[in-house]
Amino acid sequence: MVTSMGSRSDIQTELAEAFSNDEELGQAYHTFSAKRIVPGSYDPATGTTTNTVTNYIGSYWQDAFTFAELETIDLDSADLKIGILANVTTEYPEVDDTLTLDSGITARVMSVKPDPLEATLSVRLRVN
Repeated sequence: MVTSMGSRSDIQTELAEAFSNDEELGQAYHTFSAKRIVPGSYDPATGTTTNTVTNYIGSYWQDAFTFAELETIDLDSADLKIGILANVTTEYPEVDDTLTLDSGITARVMSVKPDPLEATLSVRLRVN
């Protein structure tokens, strides 16, 4: 029996190989850059707040919303859904992060849902 950790590693390895091959899924795999801004503490002496900015990168594929998602979540007509291999992003996206896709589209992360093995992440974006 394969452990869930072994399964996750196997899935990630297989997907990474498929996405790196232009004859398989490579043409469907794109890059993104992202930014997370976390407010820091307020400095009453200067009247400012120092934010912490985390920049990260990763790769994604365009995904489609399921019928159940279309019925149960509050989608905007400009919302996008992407998939991310968990092991090829330098940070996991979080709600309110800003992603810039390779096409130049900038969008805010609305939700992040990992699969049961946490090998992939399903990310809903709202285009700014």
